[in-house]
Amino acid sequence: MDASSYEVYEEHLKHLEEQLVTVTIENQSLVSELNGYKDKESLGRLRAEIDIERNRYKKLEEKFKKHEKDDIKHIQSFDSAQGWVDVSIKSSNSAEKSPPQKSTKKGVGRIKKFDLMWRRIVNSIYTFMDDFTEEPEEQNENEDGEPLTVKQLGSDLKPYIDTIKGIQQLLAWKTPSYTLLMFMIYLIAIWHGCFVSVILFCLVVRMMVSYLNHLGFQIKFNFFQPLEEQKVQINKFSLVIQVARKVQNGLGAAADGLEKIQSLLTWKTPVTKKLFMMLLICFIMSFTASMENYSYIMGTFLGIKMFIINYFYNRYPRLKRRYDSTYKTWQQLPTTVECEQKMVKSEINKFILSDTETTSEESASETSTKTKKIKDTDAEFCQLFSLPNSECPVSGWQGGKRCSLVNKEKSVLSGLKNGKLYLTRSFLCFERTKTPSKKNIVVPLADITEMSKAKPYAILPGSGMSIEIKLVGGKVFTFGAIVYRDEAYDSLIQAGIDQALPWATGVPLSQDTLPTSSLRRRSSAKSISNFTWAADYTDAD
Repeated sequence: MDASSYEVYEEHLKHLEEQLVTVTIENQSLVSELNGYKDKESLGRLRAEIDIERNRYKKLEEKFKKHEKDDIKHIQSFDSAQGWVDVSIKSSNSAEKSPPQKSTKKGVGRIKKFDLMWRRIVNSIYTFMDDFTEEPEEQNENEDGEPLTVKQLGSDLKPYIDTIKGIQQLLAWKTPSYTLLMFMIYLIAIWHGCFVSVILFCLVVRMMVSYLNHLGFQIKFNFFQPLEEQKVQINKFSLVIQVARKVQNGLGAAADGLEKIQSLLTWKTPVTKKLFMMLLICFIMSFTASMENYSYIMGTFLGIKMFIINYFYNRYPRLKRRYDSTYKTWQQLPTTVECEQKMVKSEINKFILSDTETTSEESASETSTKTKKIKDTDAEFCQLFSLPNSECPVSGWQGGKRCSLVNKEKSVLSGLKNGKLYLTRSFLCFERTKTPSKKNIVVPLADITEMSKAKPYAILPGSGMSIEIKLVGGKVFTFGAIVYRDEAYDSLIQAGIDQALPWATGVPLSQDTLPTSSLRRRSSAKSISNFTWAADYTDAD
């Protein structure tokens, strides 16, 4: 055999060995997925067997109840047939038990009184001792409470819902005469400074009406009487679903509101500065103006806002979105999730590299076209790693490259974490799960100090099919089992050269040449659950 043919044969053998390693790794992942499917099938079978046993239990219980009813009927018929025997037996027993006895009534009465007194004293002592004993925890069989009924769902909250609807209809001018009367009474009460007295008078009148209704007088009087609505017959199941949906939406809105108030009070939004200045001005005005004039101005403004301005805002939503400062301020307040997203964006923007090859106008036009024509897969990728749409995978990395994150401190099988590797203009992303998780890793290209080809285990054949990356701070990542490793390595080097990064151009890194973004603290990155920065990654699992 010639030397050239021997070298070709050896190269083919190395290539086949590398493919064999990748196939074994993929085989392990497929075996784990197959075991998961088998577990799901076994669970389904167990559930079907449990349902069959439940049906058998119900049938046996029904049969037992029928037999029990039949036995009771037989006993009752037997007792009615033999009733005369019981009567005769009772009469004879009573005659035998009451023989004529002669005893003094006074002695018997004294003994009975003594026994009663003694029993009462003993019972009181026992009850007093029982008060100091610990009671066992009661295990209620029906812990969920009473079954859900339509009457409970409708009647429990009806008075409160009617009151809220009545106030809404009053402020919406459903009955203009009544709303105008209430508005005039409100302004008069504010003018004379007796608004609190009017509120207390209304409460006293309502309590008097309730007392008269309690005595039997039929008086129908409510300050806020809602309009009659058409009754619609709803199925019980759909009613429960509607109530659950309303409760979920209501609790979600309440949680968002509390989170917005929290962000307002913790200075997480510039709106807090405006609120602080407003409160400071009101505080200074409270010393310059008298409290009567101050309360009159504030009360008049609130009355006009509730009765007149809000009516036009609610009737014309566009007017509300444009001129209602309170509504716009409330919409601008961020929730906890929105605050975290802003922190993620601000942290990611520190590591986004500028495009040096194109001008600002060309880059703006390219980014606009990218945002318009972004693919669904790229959008999912950006959402998974909380990256902007401009950080899509570069050409040749759209589908990612299958690889394994290698941990040299562990054994060969337990030290491999399968996933996919992606390259963007500014980041190297490792996707281990397709859902937002801390197992996914983001490596900024600006944090890389050195990149080289590696062979993590000497047992593996060939050149190792791995790429080793060193970061600022000494952390090392090894991505192994990469098919066409050399092409991926060349692509990474080319990306570093395009961005003029020292680790790609061959310039040695020093503390002065490090990018400013890599030296900043990542205080906000630890609270993010979408991914983990490479500097904060720890292989806990």
